[in-house]
Amino acid sequence: MRKFILLVLLLVTIGCSESKESNVIEVETFLNKLKSVPSVNVPKESLPEWIIVKINEIEVIHSKDISIVKIRIFKGEWNKQTVYFIIDSLNSCLLCEIYDEDGKKLAFSVNDSEVSGNFMTESQNWEKIYEFGEGVI
Repeated sequence: MRKFILLVLLLVTIGCSESKESNVIEVETFLNKLKSVPSVNVPKESLPEWIIVKINEIEVIHSKDISIVKIRIFKGEWNKQTVYFIIDSLNSCLLCEIYDEDGKKLAFSVNDSEVSGNFMTESQNWEKIYEFGEGVI
């Protein structure tokens, strides 16, 4: 019985590590996709009101950290809707700042591999619409 339990634990551990490895590859591919998107010079005033508020908060919160922080906001499409993705170099959570066009936060994470994997592989038409800070992402 003990050998069976150890075998099950081993298989679960292997299955989880393979899933995480696959997820890491998806994340790397997604981030590389974002690195190559065009930057568009969008005047802040022309963005949706909720994102202007978010940008103003970011600029105030990180005004002293400008040399180490890098924040980028991307606009793209996913599931036939406009989405906004905010990357903050000081935040360790990759998919925590994704919003729909009305400013509603989309609730999923890298741990939700089915949805996050779909987001990372199926999202498209990304543009970088805002950048703040001098740090590196």
